[in-house]
Amino acid sequence: MAKSSSKSLTEDSLNVTERNAINPNGHLGCLYDGTRDQIIDETSVNVQEQWLPASTPPQCEILNSIVDPNFNVLQFIGVEPQLRLSLLLNLPKRTGMAKILNHSQPIDQNEMKYLEASLEENQSKSLYQQQILNKTRIQFSKDNTNSALRPTQADSHSSSLPQWYVTTSTSDKIDQHENRSKQRLSSQLSVPEASSTSTLSPSPPLPRDDTTNILLLGETGVGKSTFINAFANYLTFNSFEKAESSEPIVIIPVSFIMTIGDHFEECTVKFGEIDSSNNENFNAHGQSVTQHCQSYVFTRNNGDGRKVRIIDTPGFGDTRGLDQDEQNMEHILQYINNLTHLNAICFLLKPNLSRLNIFFRTCLIQLFSLLSPTVRNNIIFCFTNARSTFYTPGNTAPLLKTMLASSSMNDISFKKENTFCFDSESFRYLIALQNDIKFNGEQKQKYEMRWSTSVKEANRLIDYINEKLTVYRIEKEWQSIKHAQFEISYMIRPILETIRNILRNLILHKENLLNEYIEINSKPVHVAANHCRSCKGNVKQVGRFWILYPTQHEIRNACNMCDCTLDQHVSIDYVLDYKCSNKLSSNLQNKMTDILNKLCDASAKIVHFLIYAACSTKDDPVLKGLKEMIREETYICEMEKSNALNLQLAEELLKIESQYKQQWNKVKLAQGNIDLPGVYKLIKLISDYPTVHEQMVAVKIRQKMMLEEYEYEADKI
Repeated sequence: MAKSSSKSLTEDSLNVTERNAINPNGHLGCLYDGTRDQIIDETSVNVQEQWLPASTPPQCEILNSIVDPNFNVLQFIGVEPQLRLSLLLNLPKRTGMAKILNHSQPIDQNEMKYLEASLEENQSKSLYQQQILNKTRIQFSKDNTNSALRPTQADSHSSSLPQWYVTTSTSDKIDQHENRSKQRLSSQLSVPEASSTSTLSPSPPLPRDDTTNILLLGETGVGKSTFINAFANYLTFNSFEKAESSEPIVIIPVSFIMTIGDHFEECTVKFGEIDSSNNENFNAHGQSVTQHCQSYVFTRNNGDGRKVRIIDTPGFGDTRGLDQDEQNMEHILQYINNLTHLNAICFLLKPNLSRLNIFFRTCLIQLFSLLSPTVRNNIIFCFTNARSTFYTPGNTAPLLKTMLASSSMNDISFKKENTFCFDSESFRYLIALQNDIKFNGEQKQKYEMRWSTSVKEANRLIDYINEKLTVYRIEKEWQSIKHAQFEISYMIRPILETIRNILRNLILHKENLLNEYIEINSKPVHVAANHCRSCKGNVKQVGRFWILYPTQHEIRNACNMCDCTLDQHVSIDYVLDYKCSNKLSSNLQNKMTDILNKLCDASAKIVHFLIYAACSTKDDPVLKGLKEMIREETYICEMEKSNALNLQLAEELLKIESQYKQQWNKVKLAQGNIDLPGVYKLIKLISDYPTVHEQMVAVKIRQKMMLEEYEYEADKI
């Protein structure tokens, strides 16, 4: 439905911009301020309303797959240049169709439903709104003879459909993309598809997640945990008085020293419970206090109910050396790899630094080794303890500019709009109050001023992220060496366990036990589960085989099951359960042998990639795993007397080890690394084997469990 006026006015004067002064309800006759580009009042003009039926939407069919990145939807629907410019400058508030200005994804059916909903008001639409909607509504129809989209003239509002609306997928993939959009929340359980190129076609938008994800990076000791605590309070309490009278939000245990009294007595101030399972380590000076990535979620107090998730990370510049920094960064990248999106990557710095940490540059380089180049647009800079530099970056600014320029990172913006300066003293003041430390009126006034400044910066930061930055989608289709490295590392154990179980079933077939077949099932485990190489597990019989079930060890700063050193423990994603079943197939032996040979060949190639292209390891993880399995089978044979089949299994594993070494030497002698698309093809080939795939599903589930394990909501703490 729409509303229309019974009369209209036109102006033919030169140098006059025509405007239809229509208020949000669709009424004509409002006074228009051309300078400010806004309606300033309403006149008493009577408007006669009539109800009109909605127009028939245009029909589309497939034409081509070229995406025009410069297309402007407002220009297409006839919005004049002056108004488009005012929207680009953010002079008026964007509503309706203006919400998709600078939209980063092609518009599909789901996007149009969202736009339709945003244009609806009280079950009716104005005539102007109806025209906009008719011009922009798209309906997709399948064409069995063509693979692109072409608009057809459906009514007077329809014109040629711009290529910007067309995704690069064929019509057969449209339904798949729709299903993928619905299932995106569980997409981390699926196996990534291979591609022949390193940059793939744009995938459909993810389901709308209004949580603002901010990754926080910084040097050890810069105060990331204190910053998160303070930030949560800035966005939660409406006033300084409210914060004073309430218990402060401390989502990370805090501990610091204050000097009080005329004689400057030292007083240790603590707040929040610290236990053995906590993520903070306050006892090791110079080491990163935060032990692993952990996210903290809280809700803004502005009434929109939108949540903010800040991801705390281990600091770089750890006193344990560059190796520990490398391990911390690897952990951070793996954590990022399991997220769906990032709104911003925040580097936390101190003002007036004399030099930047040497690992800061490495941190940026490794970050870009996983994520696509567009993530550079989402980098922001925050400075702590900025009161001493009048809330400016101080001497750190020229150092940062020089580092970015010398590293060919000039495209990373470092300006006032993406730089934010804070002072956490007002938060420490709130904590001190909880420790019964007294302050006079002058001190309280100073802390209130610092609170006010930091609150303004916090709100400016969130508004900048939500209004100026495009959400960075961590697309699984983006191919990079680092992403391939992670995928390969996840599948090493599934490959090895699949090889061993194939050998078990080949031995059963060789012994003419055709009615017996060993199946394995995978079950994800909790985050802290480990296997100890030194401690032996329990040996149980499954069918004709004896199988070693390793005991799970839980590590929270130390192992709760044994006194072995931590380097003897290996983190595990899942445990295996075995059962003996009947599975008859005349060609089963040939199939299993073929899979075994292909796994051996593919494993040698992807490990060669890990060592020489990704440079992520010096040791061969497959060869190391084969040797470990041989030791396990040897141990079983020593423990159990009726061990004939396990003896054969140990011998077959030795043969596989020899075969793998031969294949590895062939790959090495080829003197050429397999290219990235080829690596992804091998990853897909391996992941498609059912036994490997089942274990990979368990790995993905465990990674999701890890995100949930290390996430806390402020209102639940």
